[in-house]
Amino acid sequence: MRKMGRTMALAIVCGMALCVSAVAHEENTPGEAATLQAEISALRTDVSSVQNELKALRNDMRKILAELKGLKATQKKPERRKRQPDTTIYDVKVGSSPIRGPQDAPVTIVEFADLQCPFCIRETPKLLKVLEEYPDKVRLVFKHFPLSFHKQAKPAHAATEFARLEGGNEAFWKMHDMIVQKPKALDVAALRGYVETLGLDLAKFDSLMADQGKMDEMLKADMDEARKCKVRGTPTVLVNGLKLADRNISGYKARIDEILKGPAKKADEKK
Repeated sequence: MRKMGRTMALAIVCGMALCVSAVAHEENTPGEAATLQAEISALRTDVSSVQNELKALRNDMRKILAELKGLKATQKKPERRKRQPDTTIYDVKVGSSPIRGPQDAPVTIVEFADLQCPFCIRETPKLLKVLEEYPDKVRLVFKHFPLSFHKQAKPAHAATEFARLEGGNEAFWKMHDMIVQKPKALDVAALRGYVETLGLDLAKFDSLMADQGKMDEMLKADMDEARKCKVRGTPTVLVNGLKLADRNISGYKARIDEILKGPAKKADEKK
């Protein structure tokens, strides 16, 4: 606004200067000179009027901005609604999913994971720590849940499932661990290198990577289970069917100890 006022004033003054210059170089009658002087005076009046209007506008703008600032300060930020924890106990079908830990463990941790998800990669050391602290009491079940916007996730999951089908539970976890150790190396060439390291059939693997439908079919059972359990993101961890909200080590241990304590022991303590 200030720049615009200065520009207008400068233009008017320049016009006045040109008029004065013309008067100086031309022979004019007294009447013409008087007329020019009157016009110049009128222009000066207009310039002064414009400047006063601009000044008033600037003052108005300052008042408006001050009022807006005050209004913004008094407005309360809308409170975010906290998502209520899901207290449903889901009956998760283990099926043929890969397992770490004893098959008959009283506590089952089910992880729905995406191998391209950085949060899933960070979850793995915690899960291994929990298994280490409860070697006879806890088992870990892995479920595939590659997210659609992670373009390298589906081939990585298909590669681990291929390893399970070709080499069993042990081969799956070896493939899984190689991927987790180098989470950014998820291109097909890297996955093929892992398959070769495990001594699995490379021709079958190449055929799988070229067939999107086959990969989808391979992961379908886990994806259906995820929908049944209302899994929306990764990692989603369920401990004996209950979604774990606190995924710190202390959160895992609290839930596991609660299960191991059990209702029978709690009843004995009340006697």
